[in-house]
Amino acid sequence: MNLIEIAVLPGKGRGYRATTTIAAGTVLHVSGPLATTVSQEWILETCMWCFNFSYPKKQKIKVMTMQEEKALIIQWKVSPKKNNSSLFKDMLFCSESCKSQFKLHDKTSLIVASHYRLDQQHKSSSNHTTDVPIPAHVQQSIESIPWISIDNNELLTLWLEDAWDCITKSDDICRDIDDNDKAMCRLIAACISRKHNYPDHFEELLVIQNNELAHFRNHYTASTSYSSRINQLPILKDGVNKRETLLSMLPAEVVGVMALYIFFARTLTNPLNQVPALANVDHQLFRSIYFRERANSFGLWELGDSGVSLADGGVTDDLELLGWGIYPSAVYFNHSCDANVVKVREGRQMKFIARRTIEKDEEACISYGSVGEDVNDRRARLLSHYHFLCQCTRCIQEGSQHNTIIR
Repeated sequence: MNLIEIAVLPGKGRGYRATTTIAAGTVLHVSGPLATTVSQEWILETCMWCFNFSYPKKQKIKVMTMQEEKALIIQWKVSPKKNNSSLFKDMLFCSESCKSQFKLHDKTSLIVASHYRLDQQHKSSSNHTTDVPIPAHVQQSIESIPWISIDNNELLTLWLEDAWDCITKSDDICRDIDDNDKAMCRLIAACISRKHNYPDHFEELLVIQNNELAHFRNHYTASTSYSSRINQLPILKDGVNKRETLLSMLPAEVVGVMALYIFFARTLTNPLNQVPALANVDHQLFRSIYFRERANSFGLWELGDSGVSLADGGVTDDLELLGWGIYPSAVYFNHSCDANVVKVREGRQMKFIARRTIEKDEEACISYGSVGEDVNDRRARLLSHYHFLCQCTRCIQEGSQHNTIIR
């Protein structure tokens, strides 16, 4: 019998609900990842399979032996590195067992090839055009055409699709690629590899909530230059100024994602000798992963000492974020600042344990990040990162007390 089930919860959408009374300390659920990525900062000290952390020492097991690398250099028709250094110095494991499990997972070597391609790609230089002002005649023509409300999901979806088609048809939008971007590209590449090798598993990703519309609304509302058209977008016809107009009105954060897609597609799909490439990577596929990862992925933290309180999930302020992963079956744990479930990492799996007795039909909730802040700071962080205003019992109670004190 499953202890929890996915249910439609009033005002929350889908979430886990207890099917029976659950005692404190009971393991409710164990979730495995669709894909993971190691933080660039700790890539040499972290096993890329189980996330064992060996700092200050580097992990010892390389993804390939020197003989295997030499054979691959011939197969891919690429040049060896100077001083016979490894092509894959950032792909390390804590044991032969973890290495073997990774290779079973990456049976067509697409992840290995993606790492190589990303390492070969030089960082792009900034070339944003979002600050280019719209000529006066263009502004006048915009005012005379139909506009849509960004609150209309269907129309906003169509508008964004058209904007992505228009802007990404050329690859002249670029920006600096930082360490977080590189780690994100590795994660997206791993997801696409899963799509090729295990299509049924990839379908689990598409059930997760897509946060693209929330991301756009959050940034567009704050950046729009049309004071008379707040929360509206013009329906632009194809023409000479369409692309320039879109670039001038889109938030920098949205154009930044477009630039990351262009970098990703160029790096991982363009011909590079005989190095395997990802196939059929259009912006729709990229966005379907990128905007589901946002607010839905789980941080993979350094494991603390055995004495760390279970209430903290084994994570304290002095521990390092080693990477993150997408866990499709775990996204149905909604948030509460007074959670009744704690998540604990075991290797690459995420285990969910009851913190206290959970009654039948009670929702099973976890906390998204630290909840030790003041109620207003806590709510602001959750709204910014996860796109919701927390209305949990604790927030309502503390919010009322805060308002009473102010009065």
